[in-house]
Amino acid sequence: MTKIASLTSEIFRIPLHNPFVTSQGMATEARGVAVSLICEDGLAFRGESVPVQYVTGETCETVIQTISQIASFLVGKDISDYKRVVALIGSTAPASPSARCGLEMAVLNAFASQSNTSLLQFFGGTLTSVETDVTIPIVENGLLLALAAWERGIRVFKMKVGSDIQADFARIEAVQYSLPEARFRIDANQAFSPSEAVDFISKLSTDGVHVELLEQPVLKSDFEGLNFVAKNSPVPVFADESVCTVEDAHKLISTTSVHGINCKINKNGIQGVMDIIAVAQAAGRKLMLGCMLETRFSTALSLALACGTGAFQFIDLDSPQLLNEIGNNPYYQQLGPRMILPVL
Repeated sequence: MTKIASLTSEIFRIPLHNPFVTSQGMATEARGVAVSLICEDGLAFRGESVPVQYVTGETCETVIQTISQIASFLVGKDISDYKRVVALIGSTAPASPSARCGLEMAVLNAFASQSNTSLLQFFGGTLTSVETDVTIPIVENGLLLALAAWERGIRVFKMKVGSDIQADFARIEAVQYSLPEARFRIDANQAFSPSEAVDFISKLSTDGVHVELLEQPVLKSDFEGLNFVAKNSPVPVFADESVCTVEDAHKLISTTSVHGINCKINKNGIQGVMDIIAVAQAAGRKLMLGCMLETRFSTALSLALACGTGAFQFIDLDSPQLLNEIGNNPYYQQLGPRMILPVL
């Protein structure tokens, strides 16, 4: 029996290789919260939270506050009873998914260590590798970024759009012209009206751009608009910011024809992702696993979740390729788009 002795947290920052610009703003660094869980036997386990305020309403400061409030409920709890510990985290911070993510990550890492297993096996052990896309933000050097990624073996690009429609067309079509075999996932981050979204994606399709899906084209609260786009789009439509909770997933599935959901551990919490997987699979909707600006360490957990469950048709775990982290990656192997976990 291993009990939690203490929980602390602190902010960390990591610079980006290139400014990350979307319709919602710009970032030049990743800013997150490191969680340290100390067990009574003295062993320490890490979790990480990378909140995005416009998605969940959380900031690093509110995450630290939430973790501080929850810590008193978790100290003394037995890691081997991780299900009860995770449920307690969920019940005490239902509106703070990024904070829950950091705590859940630390708890699961502790449980895996105690159980002498890997997170890959914990989540099911279905696969050992997946292939990711790479995001091209709304920047002037987008084509150069795409060409450099192509040289690394990347074949699918997640193009951020929504700041200037004509400029968006030009950026996407420049990449398609230069890389005829490239495929695209278009992410508007809520920037369009329903009719703008349909017109935009229809023009790309008419122009011969190889689009796999359109992500979060309209405001996250506009489920009627999402339904309109899903019914009129020539490509599948995925919800992202619209689905932060399993209740959101139920609402989306029951009221819209949206084809899939993009899950993220910092948007939904780790247990929240598992719950949304069950709801989406039962309804026959597709799934993507995405990320915030997360480190290799955090990404390794998402990768274990993707490989372990085998539940996701689309993978967007590219943030370590955007971050300027120092040193080698000890958590998984990156071969172009393929991300490979060690089999322990």
